[in-house]
Amino acid sequence: MTMDQQSFVLPGRPRKPPASVPELKEAFRLGACGLKGGRLEVAKFALSHPYDVAFASAREVAERAGVSTTTVMRLISDLGFEKYAGFQQLFRQELRRGRQ
Repeated sequence: MTMDQQSFVLPGRPRKPPASVPELKEAFRLGACGLKGGRLEVAKFALSHPYDVAFASAREVAERAGVSTTTVMRLISDLGFEKYAGFQQLFRQELRRGRQ
């Protein structure tokens, strides 16, 4: 898949959410200028604290990132996820991959 064919684009609502943490990092990189304020804080927190995202609730992630739960959920939605659990699953998969 070339950069022109990426299934996710920030800012705005992507067609398909990232399928892995590397894809998520690329989505953040491509849309970095569109991430501001609380959403940027959530993105930085998620990439810096993958264990927290993998096992903490959206409310707990919001508290640790210093934002509201609504801000976490807006970023999740912007990425194309319907629920926090889908976003969280990316980090759980990445942790499993690291154990192999």
